[in-house]
Amino acid sequence: MINEILKNVGPEVISKITSQFGLSEEQASKAVDTTQESLTATATKEAAGGNLDGLLNMINQGSGAAGGSMFQKFAGNLASDYISKLGVSEGIAQQISNFVLPLVLDKILGQTGGNAGKGDLMKLIGGSAGDILKGKAGDMLGGLGNMFK
Repeated sequence: MINEILKNVGPEVISKITSQFGLSEEQASKAVDTTQESLTATATKEAAGGNLDGLLNMINQGSGAAGGSMFQKFAGNLASDYISKLGVSEGIAQQISNFVLPLVLDKILGQTGGNAGKGDLMKLIGGSAGDILKGKAGDMLGGLGNMFK
């Protein structure tokens, strides 16, 4: 789902990044790819750590999640990736992150209606995270089963 969303907003992101932040078309295009990689990696890491409720809360708030710790974690990782992959300054990276992340979250919110569940999360992140989520569910069920032995 992140791939689809970024394909849809890619032209808007590229236009804004080139005009407002002074990046070249090539850098702006790379920023879109970096956004997809960074958001997927951070979401997968959070899912693997069992922070599904935090992820769902952020997704279901869209850009309204901007003040939250999960949003800040995503924005920070995104800015770091922009610095390392695009060679931009920290200030520019933060500005791009603060533009792109709310845009992506609002698109997700529009698709899920603010009612995203764990199944939507699996679709959003992709297959590897889906396997992680299934593993977490299995661990939880196994733990419950062991309580009755």
